Amino acid sequence: MSREEKVEKLIEVARSCLGMPYKYGAYLKVNNGEKPDGFDCSSFIQYVFKQVEIDIPRSSIEQAASPLGIEISSDKIEPGDVVFFESTKGHYWHAIFPPGKKVYIGHNAIYVGNGNIVHAADNAVLNPILQGVVEHAMNILPKPAYEIVMIKRFI
Repeated sequence: MSREEKVEKLIEVARSCLGMPYKYGAYLKVNNGEKPDGFDCSSFIQYVFKQVEIDIPRSSIEQAASPLGIEISSDKIEPGDVVFFESTKGHYWHAIFPPGKKVYIGHNAIYVGNGNIVHAADNAVLNPILQGVVEHAMNILPKPAYEIVMIKRFI
């Protein structure tokens, strides 16, 4: 499967999850490919990438620190890239990043093009649209709670 085909399938799978509930700490059923009954942000990313045969770590901080993929600048973002945000919840684990790089990751989403992202959100207090698996313009995420920390390309 070409990169373009993988990205197209990735976005199709991501959009097939729209409307599913947010479920903090959700884990995928071991290697059976079944869609779980809910997602948190990082299990959503893990599930969608698994459908295009890319195995990435479970947690958002480990996804960001993973040697898989490459970090890219925001001006090079393309559909299929994963955007990592600070958010109102999250984790520090500086030891898993290169020396001198301290990163706080609280949320992640898949960029689907035209300024839009698909993600599993649980922050309706900040914005009513931020509940469950949703697609919307990335720029509606409230600042400073959702500052972009990094962008990675896994495909």
